[in-house]
Amino acid sequence: MVTVDVRVLVATHRNLEQLVKEGKFRQDLFHRVYVFPVFMPPLRERTEDIPALARHFAAQIIEQNGWKPVSFSEDAIRLLQQYHWPGNVRELRNLVERMLLLATGNEIGSDVAGMVLPQTSAAYGASASLPAQGTLAERVQTIERDIVLAELKRHHYQMSATARSLGLERSHLYKKCEHLGIDLAETRKQGS
Repeated sequence: MVTVDVRVLVATHRNLEQLVKEGKFRQDLFHRVYVFPVFMPPLRERTEDIPALARHFAAQIIEQNGWKPVSFSEDAIRLLQQYHWPGNVRELRNLVERMLLLATGNEIGSDVAGMVLPQTSAAYGASASLPAQGTLAERVQTIERDIVLAELKRHHYQMSATARSLGLERSHLYKKCEHLGIDLAETRKQGS
């Protein structure tokens, strides 16, 4: 017999007490997980946390990928604080990663932040940098192409470094470029 001492953390954005009353959540499970509730307000209600969270996520992503340090301009932080954040902290992390991919220098400015932030919270999921037309597959391919091009530029068109940062084999990156219609010779010329 093996004895294990564990703590289980359960997170949800739903009101579990209400769901139990409506018969949509098991009462016995509720009493097992609802021992010490901690209520965390949504990110839009604690915008003062955004600068620290954005810097933390950026440092984490930069370390994971071996990238050069990048900071945020005050204007970029201000834009992040003005956004409604329907996707909460997960959305912030994803947008920080997108900004890092699109940043060309050692600072993320309001131009990059404005490009990745959705124009309004009503247009949830519809970012200014996302293609507005085409099938889902075509839109995903356009986004993927933009990310690969941004990474190529970030790594000065060095295929090994770009492949490593994207978590791909070098040969797979060549195939992906071909599939996405990226002419490497022409891209290098334009980047020079």
